[in-house]
Amino acid sequence: MTRSNSNTIYVGNIQSIDDNTLREYFQRFGDIEEFFHNCTRAADEWLIDYRFIRFSSETDMNIFLTNKIDHTICRIRLDIHSYDAAFNDDTRLMLDRKVCIAHTNSKLDRNVVKKAFTRYGRILNCMCVSSGNGVEYVYIEFDSINSVRSIFTSRQSHFAGRTSLAVKQALRPSQVGIKVETNLSINTKDSIKPLKYSYHEPSLDTYPSFYNQTITHIPSASLNILINSQQIKDLEREYNLVIQKDFDEITYQLDKYLQKQREKYEHILPTTSRH
Repeated sequence: MTRSNSNTIYVGNIQSIDDNTLREYFQRFGDIEEFFHNCTRAADEWLIDYRFIRFSSETDMNIFLTNKIDHTICRIRLDIHSYDAAFNDDTRLMLDRKVCIAHTNSKLDRNVVKKAFTRYGRILNCMCVSSGNGVEYVYIEFDSINSVRSIFTSRQSHFAGRTSLAVKQALRPSQVGIKVETNLSINTKDSIKPLKYSYHEPSLDTYPSFYNQTITHIPSASLNILINSQQIKDLEREYNLVIQKDFDEITYQLDKYLQKQREKYEHILPTTSRH
């Protein structure tokens, strides 16, 4: 028997909100029957920035779909649509403006990563997540979908300093695959390792006290698969890394030389001006 999706909503922009907090927020509007996403590949779960919530038939869905009310958790505005609209490619989802980045340099500063992508457009949020398992994640939200398009149409390899970055687009529900519903139970914490830290770039949609929110979205199983998958090849393109390192070294030496020349002329100029 096919179940109606009329009482199911799509909730996006939840990468920095743990499932229990999300469930607790929506329970005030009605009884939750199911809480799930449709991703069946553990290796792709780091690219999922949404959940589906199915309410009981008595729930007034106008609270989410008709009333012009912004639903927020700790100043983070949630992106809410009907279930069917989420699978419609004409629906603009907030995740369309996001890129997901993975790397293996635990000492890499997020501002260095952010700087590497500022040339593509205005960045609204930059959130970092440490897996504690050798892989670091950065999620960047732009103010325009065109910025994301330009990143992937350029077909360039991406680096932050000398660190190679694996850059992926956040997956829409229709890109994940068959709509197999994986119900997320209340005891999700028992099967998911919490990640070490996360924080947003300050903006209208963020709140300082939430910067250190523990995130429990990415199962450790997905991290293990990621490390041993194609992602590692993206991260360890040795040939490109060697070229980039050489280029960076040349740039560094040129900067040093120019700085010395600048200091030399600055020292000479005052003397010359007196004559």
